[in-house]
Amino acid sequence: MSLSYQQRIIASAIGMLLVILLIILALSFPRTDRTVKVMDLLFVLDITQSMDVKDVELDGEKVSRMTWAKAHAKDLLQTLPCGSHVGLAAFSESRSMVLMSPVEVCSSYNDLSQMLAKIDGSIAWALSSEVSKAVFGAIDQAKLMTPSPDIVFITDGHEAPPLHESLFPKYKKDLADISGVFVGVGGDELLPIPKHDFDGNEDGFWQQNDVLHEDVYASLRNESEEVRAARPRNEHLSSQKTSHLTNLAKRLSFDYIVSPANADTLLTVLENKVKTRDQVINYNWAPWFTSLALLLLVLLYFPFRFFRH
Repeated sequence: MSLSYQQRIIASAIGMLLVILLIILALSFPRTDRTVKVMDLLFVLDITQSMDVKDVELDGEKVSRMTWAKAHAKDLLQTLPCGSHVGLAAFSESRSMVLMSPVEVCSSYNDLSQMLAKIDGSIAWALSSEVSKAVFGAIDQAKLMTPSPDIVFITDGHEAPPLHESLFPKYKKDLADISGVFVGVGGDELLPIPKHDFDGNEDGFWQQNDVLHEDVYASLRNESEEVRAARPRNEHLSSQKTSHLTNLAKRLSFDYIVSPANADTLLTVLENKVKTRDQVINYNWAPWFTSLALLLLVLLYFPFRFFRH
């Protein structure tokens, strides 16, 4: 149906009046209080050298586990509701070092994303990777904070030196109200681990004779040479250690999710696992009104007639 010239003028005038009304509402409509479920989290990123293995996909491209971990952590920052608090920590050796105490995600998003961008293997302070002990340390750190954040531990689960099943570390303290989720990263195939020099430059790969293939107490257990020789010698290769992370999660009453496809999947797991609290936020309606005003302007003045044919 085509409109006459006069009808188009009237429609344009009504449309412009609606645009002006929406802009006035955007400038003057009062903020309203809104209750949302928020959470307090401490992101712990594994920065050991096995995280440099390129065996995961991001936007259709093979990238390192570290790149994947940082991208998904950033996506989760963008997905969390305003009012949530997030801190950042890095894990190397047997320690989780807090780099940024939990701050509100919306008002401090730029600070969080900039700090996240700087986390990588170049800040590692040792070459070993004792995942279990690092998780325990992260729990201890979380207990010192108010409110105590829950843990999001992003790792491939590679322990170096390896653990013996009889010497699995135990968290002997009270977990209090600390909960958490292990986010596993990495593929199932064993792949070489990139090696770096002291300046952080890639320097080939770790070789079989460069690493320990059994725990440091193996020589004290009076095991036969046949038993020790039968153990696999593949600790210079790495994959996501799903069985180890499953076991560790069970011991700590954490959840474990394998390489979530997107931040919404991880957020759903977190909402079902970690503590949430009601937060009253002062909600601003201006973006909705301005978006409607912009849509009306597009409908009024976009030259659709040039695309009819």
